[in-house]
Amino acid sequence: MAFKFAYVAVCFAVALVSFFFCRSRKDWFWLTLGLAFTVAADFFLVLHDLHFIGVAVFCFAHMAYIARAVNSSPGGLRRIFPLLAVIAVALAYFVMTLYVLSWLNWIHSSSRVFNIIFSIETVVALYAALFITNIYVSARYIRHNRVLVIAGLLLFAACDICVLIFNLPFYFGAPGWLRGVFPLIWVFYLPSQALLAVSAVDFSFHLEDK
Repeated sequence: MAFKFAYVAVCFAVALVSFFFCRSRKDWFWLTLGLAFTVAADFFLVLHDLHFIGVAVFCFAHMAYIARAVNSSPGGLRRIFPLLAVIAVALAYFVMTLYVLSWLNWIHSSSRVFNIIFSIETVVALYAALFITNIYVSARYIRHNRVLVIAGLLLFAACDICVLIFNLPFYFGAPGWLRGVFPLIWVFYLPSQALLAVSAVDFSFHLEDK
């Protein structure tokens, strides 16, 4: 697992270096921010098996990618940035407040409301909604390295579908052989991050007229 986390960290480093070869600094910024959240999410998911926190951090990664896609449309970011900012701040404040209230014993961690809000199902539903939005706005607005971005996101989605299938026996009593899909999670996920990491690079090369 440490190798897989290191791979994602290297993808983030590649995205950082791509600043010197990018076509748009704004595009590079949102991509790098998304990958930074991805590294943070995998830190919790891959290295520490903290699923709730990891998926919650992944939500911020998809918000960064949504902002990246909409920014590709003239004036698009101005239309959606306030909404993304409100969602991000509200999510962070809400989670922090509930944890503080729980720590103060004002809300008991055994209460039904607390368990619903902090259930993995709730955060996964939010994650899925943001991911679907990410794919939609990327397909609609992304123009630079469109094939790389869409391919990366589709591989990413295939990875998540495999994660869902892998967890079916645990949560829904599905046949145990479905767990055999586990290797495919990484088969799809690792190349998806590599494609996204280089998607801000300007690959257009122009030869000087002789």
